[in-house]
Amino acid sequence: MSFKKLFNSTSFILKNKQKNSINFLNGYKMAIDETSIVSKTDLSGIITYVNKQFCEISGYTEEELLGSPHNIIRHPDVPKKVFKDMWRTIEAKKIWRGIVENRKKNGDSYIVNATIIPILNNSGKIIEYIAVRHDITELMETKEKLAKQKIDVLTRLPNKNAFIEDIKEFKKPILFYLNIDDFMRLNNLYGNKIGDKVLLHMANLLKEMLKDEKCNIYRVYNDEFLVLCEEGKINIENYKKFLLKVINGIEVNTLDCNAPECIGFTLSAGISYYKHDKNFENLSLYASIARNIAKQNNRKFLLYNHNMQNEEDYAKNIAWIKNIKRAISNNKFIPYFQPIQDNKTKKIVKYEALIRMIDNNQKVVSPFFFLEVAKRAKLYSTITRVVIDKTLNIFKDRPEYDCSINLSTDDIMNIETRQYIYAKLKDYPHPEKIVFEITESEEIRDFKVVNIFIKKIKEFGVKISIDDFGTGYANFEYILNLDVDYIKIDGGLIKNIVTDKQSKIIVEAIIAFSKKLGTKTVVEYVSNQEIYDEVVSLGADYSQGYYIGEPKATLL
Repeated sequence: MSFKKLFNSTSFILKNKQKNSINFLNGYKMAIDETSIVSKTDLSGIITYVNKQFCEISGYTEEELLGSPHNIIRHPDVPKKVFKDMWRTIEAKKIWRGIVENRKKNGDSYIVNATIIPILNNSGKIIEYIAVRHDITELMETKEKLAKQKIDVLTRLPNKNAFIEDIKEFKKPILFYLNIDDFMRLNNLYGNKIGDKVLLHMANLLKEMLKDEKCNIYRVYNDEFLVLCEEGKINIENYKKFLLKVINGIEVNTLDCNAPECIGFTLSAGISYYKHDKNFENLSLYASIARNIAKQNNRKFLLYNHNMQNEEDYAKNIAWIKNIKRAISNNKFIPYFQPIQDNKTKKIVKYEALIRMIDNNQKVVSPFFFLEVAKRAKLYSTITRVVIDKTLNIFKDRPEYDCSINLSTDDIMNIETRQYIYAKLKDYPHPEKIVFEITESEEIRDFKVVNIFIKKIKEFGVKISIDDFGTGYANFEYILNLDVDYIKIDGGLIKNIVTDKQSKIIVEAIIAFSKKLGTKTVVEYVSNQEIYDEVVSLGADYSQGYYIGEPKATLL
């Protein structure tokens, strides 16, 4: 081949490569311009380029923006140190990333996730800056709404979530656990509306009596209240006087609820403090145990000591462990199935497996009574495997339905249980119809193990659901750290959704959050037509509850 032909051939190849490279880069530019807010500035921060997305969100025209300083969209509420840090970073030829609130031309604000990149020439000098942003305003508003989950919807007191966060900041906490005596009987006698008024009455009395004390008040569950104090004015020497004043101040008050008579009630309490455990979260358990012992012995309150746990647990645990072992040996653990309806088609498309134990009298026993004992006795994993085995045996011939099986974080951390699940999935004909529900109220201690487990089972086509979202350790990071397909909203929010505006706001926020992530939502505790209509109107994908169907030993 002559030199001329070789030259022409080489030139042709280079031109084609260059053309392909330019087309490739133009494709990238178009993709970024269509999905992101993009701008360029010179070294002084003067805008030299903006894309259509930038103009649309800011409200400014391209002509108004070009040649203007970039701080034209700066929001006055953003601290100056944020921008100082940004300039220090990019002038050092490093990429800066952060979340910034900007201001539109009309004065409204919007929030962006920003990445600012210094562009260098061949000599390594900065010639301009490119900023790529994504509008996350709705996501941040949703996050703010979900943060309100730390407030009890009935009493407006902080709840268990808030207590778990707050106690981490205490150095020498003293905790008082207050419980209304025989509240369930009172609630059954007068009804839920009166019961709620009693709880509000209790909450208001606590707030009034403790308004001058440096103590936090929480409603953690039903009729259970916590008072959290830092040692100081209240200490382990004078706590008796303090607690008696609180209890007596509440018990002398009666509540006129338009009932046949004014309602009064009594309290019992337990106390724990910082010397009982270095992990302060455990203090609520200890104070609860002290309260139970006090109630059994007709005492108003007791200070926890570690012998109490043995006293309370020993006799009860021995009996339950014996019953659990007998039920395992006699094949008396069975799954009940509760239907889940698709809100669009109005058809039953899934079932959740719920474990039950049959006792010696053929009575069906709820897991509330035996699961915690089973965990302490190291029998829990055996029960999990029974549920998995029996559920899959039933659904292998019913591929028209998905089946949901609950897994705790203890199950996932147990290597034998994980291997058992992998082996079952390998031989199961319809693994894509299985949903494993991970209980969200249990804190995940090792995301690495959980993510490996999820990745492994997803290779079989299995789906993942987060159960009880909206309670416990609920947060965005939890969901974003896991590759989930469904979010099941906590029933405590759903049961009040018709009458409580705050519950509705939170549920609406969770549904909006789920849609942004591309996950489906399942709502529990759908007990009547009103609740069902409400959750459907909010956009929930699936409904579960007694209105849809009760748990039964057989499928519908």
